[in-house]
Amino acid sequence: MGKTIAFTGKGGVGKTALSAICGKILIEKGERVLFIDADPAMGLATALNVKGYTTIGQAREEIIRKVRTTSPEDDKAPLADIIDYLLLAALHDAEGYSLIVMGQTDTLGCFCSLNSLLRDTISSISEEYDWIIIDAEAGFEQVNRQVMNTVQFPIIVSDNTMRGVKTASMIMEVIDRIPSMTPLRTGLIFNRVEKAEPQLVRNIKSAGINYYGHVPADSDISRIDLDGTSILDISCNSVSMQNMERILSECEILQKT
Repeated sequence: MGKTIAFTGKGGVGKTALSAICGKILIEKGERVLFIDADPAMGLATALNVKGYTTIGQAREEIIRKVRTTSPEDDKAPLADIIDYLLLAALHDAEGYSLIVMGQTDTLGCFCSLNSLLRDTISSISEEYDWIIIDAEAGFEQVNRQVMNTVQFPIIVSDNTMRGVKTASMIMEVIDRIPSMTPLRTGLIFNRVEKAEPQLVRNIKSAGINYYGHVPADSDISRIDLDGTSILDISCNSVSMQNMERILSECEILQKT
């Protein structure tokens, strides 16, 4: 299975942009990248300027509808074929990368077995890639329940605020609580700041989180957001690209096998 990086943190800290930047760095190195947009807001698909995709949530709704309309006497083989077809339809292939958008689901009730099936299918698909980049929600329960059994490299993104750092500490507690989550290394990046506050860095370290560094505000990302183009078109000389590549190298994520 490919190596997995998941970007998480409180809302508005720019984890979606950093997820895309990280993927861009790996794509430029010739790596096969699978993006997973695990945030219900589906911001990563927008950041990559991907349109017309099918979400896992939509596929899940259709699967549930088929299950509810299939009698016990019916042949299960066609249903299995439908499940495979719908899940593959949710895999969006583009030049240099693929994308899975989790989306939302409106169906009430417990469908734990289906969630497990979706997770196992995504894990199976991910075996075809060198790296899986997840744009996640703040909590890791959703990633563990619906996306991946484990994440080797959780990266928490924060702004220069105590609220962001407290959220990071809570995320770290969640990661520690999930038995199957056995990350190789968990760290934090301060995003869109010129310099991290020393007290916040001390708080991060005291919570058992590695401090990876900071990424300054990037006018190139602001321009791309304004134009609505893909972040993958950003210059390799941009501030965010240079800082993220330095961070990934210094924390040895790029060297891990």
